[in-house]
Amino acid sequence: MKKINRVKKFREFQEIINLRKFVRNEYFTIYYREKTQEHGRIGLLVTKKNGIAVTRVKIKRQVRSIIDNTLDLKELNKDLVVVISKNYDKNDFTKAETLLVSLLNTIKER
Repeated sequence: MKKINRVKKFREFQEIINLRKFVRNEYFTIYYREKTQEHGRIGLLVTKKNGIAVTRVKIKRQVRSIIDNTLDLKELNKDLVVVISKNYDKNDFTKAETLLVSLLNTIKER
């Protein structure tokens, strides 16, 4: 995921979250809105409840990898904020991948 495809500013995170359009499962909550630029963007949120900094960075890398492999960001017509739950199991990558892909597919349909 290139940096141009990321939501970076706190204000933008808040705007997307405050719209309250979201889908959720046991590992992820994805807030979304229609894109404001010519391409869709994605932001990741991992709280301190997920563990120490090393663990949080590993979780972010795993989620970015899943997104890169499954989602074509050029065709994405939404800005997304992916909030990773404290229940996320960093050792069960395949389950996380299936759960995230199913949520992304439901957002594509909307």
